[in-house]
Amino acid sequence: MSKAWEIIKAHERYRRTTLNLIPSENILSQRVLRALSTDLAGRYALRPEYYGGTRYIHKLWSYAEDVTRKLFKVEYVLLEPLSGHVAAILVSHTFSKNGKLASLPSEYGGYPGYDKNKIPDLIGAEVVQLPTSKEYFTPLVEEGLRVIEEEKPNLVILGGSMILFPHPVKEFSELVHGYGGVLAYDASHVLGLIAGGVFQDPIREGADIVYASTHKTFPGPQGAIILTNDPKIYQKLSENVFHKVVDNIHLNRVAAYTVAAEEMLKHGPRYAKKVVENSKHLASSLDSLGISIMAKDRGYTESHQIIVEIPDEEARVKIRDRLEECGIVADAGVRFGTNEVTRRGMGRREMEKIANLIYRAIEGEDPRKIKREVRELVKRFHLVKFC
Repeated sequence: MSKAWEIIKAHERYRRTTLNLIPSENILSQRVLRALSTDLAGRYALRPEYYGGTRYIHKLWSYAEDVTRKLFKVEYVLLEPLSGHVAAILVSHTFSKNGKLASLPSEYGGYPGYDKNKIPDLIGAEVVQLPTSKEYFTPLVEEGLRVIEEEKPNLVILGGSMILFPHPVKEFSELVHGYGGVLAYDASHVLGLIAGGVFQDPIREGADIVYASTHKTFPGPQGAIILTNDPKIYQKLSENVFHKVVDNIHLNRVAAYTVAAEEMLKHGPRYAKKVVENSKHLASSLDSLGISIMAKDRGYTESHQIIVEIPDEEARVKIRDRLEECGIVADAGVRFGTNEVTRRGMGRREMEKIANLIYRAIEGEDPRKIKREVRELVKRFHLVKFC
């Protein structure tokens, strides 16, 4: 076995024995994984076509768009962006280059890519920060409407990295459209919940564009999609795709995404409903043990995420590292996501068990004992469900 394969296999063995609560990750079905490793991994295709040998590639590409239109009930689909960040660059460049871009501040749940020294710096856009609730990580409606009325940003982006509750798409869209602006919704975290019909429906609520990565609550490969019902918006975005933000669109990724989209057509509503149920129950179980969870007065969450209330950044990092010693994988925001454990078939009883393990880890119990219990738990749930 080569050195590279030794490391790959070691990683897989390690992650099979851990409990993953990172809200921006998910587990792929075997069919999706197989699609990633097909001959498509080394091929090219374009529109209009330059290469030969692409007859089945274009058949798959068109079918992928058909499945997406059906799943999200939209007219126009772009599958070309290689990641949610690339999709964000494409949307931001197309509609706010050298203009104004409004979004949530990253310290209150917004995507850090919209900080003024990130994507806005790349495209020469002025950043307008939307007033945002520190408790719920949602835009404040009245204050936000005043800011939008005053600044009239070319592009307003809702959605975020810390997203517990639906965002005020309907409330903002009429004002934004009134002065000719564009309203986009970054659904990277909640795409699978939107597909399953359990969170919110941004397009029907007034968003011009929904864009998202495809590997968080949506159980596909890393990549992105863009959705719209507006032909002019679709045309403007399409003009900025090839040889601007992408060249090779990684066709094996498109294939794997398509298999995942087929799974979501069949199982999405049950899966998404269970994700939210598990999230709420994990939050209440942790709260009952004395661990403070954000947004308790609103039922903690309506999404896949719950957020532990720890203001100090250094303390959050220590908890992340402490949890990993115990076999529990989390991020430095101490956000817990139930998307992967739900895909493994876990339910209310397991959420109570996980809460107990987290509590004991934070309280300083011997990591070796907790890790053994984690391994016993994940061993019972090694098969991927909802696929």
